[in-house]
Amino acid sequence: MTGSRRRPDASVTADTPAPPAARGSERPEPPQRRALVNGARWVVLGRPLSSYLAEALGSAWLVLAALTAVSVTMRADGAYLSSWPLTARLAVVGAVVGGSVAVFSLTPPGKESGAHLNPAISLFMTVRGVLGVADLLGYTVFQLGGSVLGALLARGLWGDRVTAVHDGLIQPGARWDGPAAVVLGELLSTAVLLWVLAAMTARPRPRSTPWVVAAVIWGLITATGSRTGASFNPARNFGPHVVSGDYHLFWVYMLAPLAGTLVAAAALVPFAVREAWTHKVCCARDIHRYHQSRPTPRRHLPSSPR
Repeated sequence: MTGSRRRPDASVTADTPAPPAARGSERPEPPQRRALVNGARWVVLGRPLSSYLAEALGSAWLVLAALTAVSVTMRADGAYLSSWPLTARLAVVGAVVGGSVAVFSLTPPGKESGAHLNPAISLFMTVRGVLGVADLLGYTVFQLGGSVLGALLARGLWGDRVTAVHDGLIQPGARWDGPAAVVLGELLSTAVLLWVLAAMTARPRPRSTPWVVAAVIWGLITATGSRTGASFNPARNFGPHVVSGDYHLFWVYMLAPLAGTLVAAAALVPFAVREAWTHKVCCARDIHRYHQSRPTPRRHLPSSPR
């Protein structure tokens, strides 16, 4: 019997072909081949279940970190860091949220799923041709489910500290409490984040991408948090909406980032930037592929005879 065989003490061997190093090779593979490469792992919607679970875990981690930061910076009683100026408090929240995304991107689950933690990013990768439609649906469902889990964990861990800040629910500032202003702000913020991500994933730069994305998130939250609330991530606000039971501007915060995704993708078309190298923010496999393409050796001129 020919083909791949599973050894008790080794991974899949035999004639399983090595992954190609060509551009765009991160596109979804057929379920049969993916199951062969990954062994006897459960496959859902054409991708290992562990990838979807990783997105749920990462989204729960993101929401838990965000709500923890909000609970110590946005209280009304002046306790903890809530007596600081608003810009400084937003900078703290932005650093925590951006840092949590970057840290998860470097973990094994983050490397496996790609650490999107944001339906807008998953939609962007689908539009750019490196994530399948079925994967988009699976990622989105698990991201939203992880968001609810993160909000429940925050309430369970911190209790009144989280309920005092309305379960970390993102809402616009006092003078920006109009749907049009929030839609415009969330749309533009999402587009900026995705343009940076498009530049970073146009070629394999996995070592720096998580920290660049974290810096952009920090900057957007610090700059726009006092106006539109700085969500630009449907999964970030979905859990707090559900757990708190407050659905004010719910559809705005869910749909505006997705609209920003389409704007960001359309703006890249005139520059012929339609594909990404990979759907993953950080991936050790990409590092391996990148170093496989060795630079062309330099040609030295023959030395003149003396």
